[in-house]
Amino acid sequence: MTQRDRVLSRHLTSDGVVVWSRCSCGRLRMDLVPAAGGARLGAGPCPHRDGGQASSVSS
Repeated sequence: MTQRDRVLSRHLTSDGVVVWSRCSCGRLRMDLVPAAGGARLGAGPCPHRDGGQASSVSS
C-alpha cells in the first residue's frame, strides 16, 4: 500500500489479514497479508500502484 491509500478495514482470517483500502483516485483495493509470511496478494489494480499492474493469484 502507498501513502495515497486510506485503510477502510482490516479482518483477521485463517490465512492472514485482509486489508480493504481506497486509493485517492477512489478505487477500492483488497490485499491479503499472509500470516505465514510470503508475498502480499492483492486485487483491484490502480494506476497509482505497481505501475498499474494487477497482482496475480494462482492456486
